[in-house]
Amino acid sequence: MASEVVATGQVAGHHALPAQIDADVVARELVATTMGASRRFKAIAWTLGILSIAGIVALVLKWIDQSDDSTRWGYVAALVTFLLSVTGGAPMVAMAPVFAKANWVRPVTRIAAMFSFAGVVTVIMLIPLVALLPPLVTEGARRRTIWFEAPDYSPHFWSTLGLVLLLFTGLALFYSAAIPDFASMRDHSTGWRQRWGKKLARGWVGTNAQWRTLRMRIGMFGTFYFLILVFVNFLITTDFGQSLVPGWRDAIFPMYHTISSLQAGVAGVVVALWAARRYMHLEKYVHVDAFWSLGRLLFALTLLWVYFFYSSFIVFWWGRSATDIATLDLLIKGPMMYVFIAGMLLIWFVPWWILIWNKVRRSVNGMAIGAAVILVGVLLDRIRIFVPAWSVPSDQIHERWLTKIPGTVYPDLFDILIMAGGISLAVLIIMLMTRVIPVLSVWQVQEFNLLAKPIKYMRGHATLIAKPD
Repeated sequence: MASEVVATGQVAGHHALPAQIDADVVARELVATTMGASRRFKAIAWTLGILSIAGIVALVLKWIDQSDDSTRWGYVAALVTFLLSVTGGAPMVAMAPVFAKANWVRPVTRIAAMFSFAGVVTVIMLIPLVALLPPLVTEGARRRTIWFEAPDYSPHFWSTLGLVLLLFTGLALFYSAAIPDFASMRDHSTGWRQRWGKKLARGWVGTNAQWRTLRMRIGMFGTFYFLILVFVNFLITTDFGQSLVPGWRDAIFPMYHTISSLQAGVAGVVVALWAARRYMHLEKYVHVDAFWSLGRLLFALTLLWVYFFYSSFIVFWWGRSATDIATLDLLIKGPMMYVFIAGMLLIWFVPWWILIWNKVRRSVNGMAIGAAVILVGVLLDRIRIFVPAWSVPSDQIHERWLTKIPGTVYPDLFDILIMAGGISLAVLIIMLMTRVIPVLSVWQVQEFNLLAKPIKYMRGHATLIAKPD
């Protein structure tokens, strides 16, 4: 067993990590967080529930009133891609650092995996878009897509299947890592939680064979999840974005969308972790080191956003063909120019200026502010991309390039309610999951305590981390 010293420094209000906590105490305290709910929690849940119902009703009414006009569904498409970015990208935080054997991520993995449950909202919101997607062949003419000589139902079927597979793979990843915690609920709770814990634990007692199987499943589903996430981002961005705009050909755009999806996922985890730490009083288990490490990851992804955006943009800028000029006029200089500027500032410049400072990355509140800014920026970025794409009339879809740039499409009441309701429903599902299973993984927190030891290092404090392999 090797070990290493990780310096944490002297942060205002935060000193050395607390002494190691008994495993039985960890299990009881974390399982107890699922029992009962404060008035604030109930008030927020009821508010989110009302907004969710209003959003679903608005979606149904919009379908009844505007199902014959696909140009009015751009904001729903933007919402679907935003939810895909956040709820799809967040579970990667539960896998990538674990594969790199990072110790700081152990208390973070559960809350990151919980975002998978909110993926059901993305599937629900995708249903009307699939129905409105133009057919591949119209009057013998095939529109430009990735589906060369494929059956007419290909984009409708494979995009939906990919999103459903992403949902179920995320749930499988969550359950695989949660089995030991269901055993903790079986042993340290009462009532329906104890009964469900007993059923879902599947006889878990922590033998060597069970631990080997657990880690194998996490690695297997984690690998599958990453592959499906990239594939789904490719399908959604091409079928519900590029294929709707004549002449828009961009091989980098799917990867650009994937990178910003990972950025949004990490930002969502930071905000959720901040809320759990603050309102569930988990300071004992969620240390500043987790926010510091997430801050470095988020800063790197913010810089990657600039790289992929520039790599995509420069091709159109220097190409200057009629197709390139029309694409730039539609997506950047046209009807959503001010949304593009606002999104670029919030998804890149402002968080870059915030996260570049070590004091911000080592603070809890500073990281939460930077992450919240990024989430707003990603939402605006999705609006500036998919609203103009869906505003192109279907009778122009077979042209070589876009000869007439559509005007700005402003959100109506239905759009506002759908977007507020969709985001509220996703947040509500994550909140309700914290009543079912501990928001922090009990066994990984215990593993953290076994592998990490607070020590005094020179003039500050540090964590001595053991490497079990």
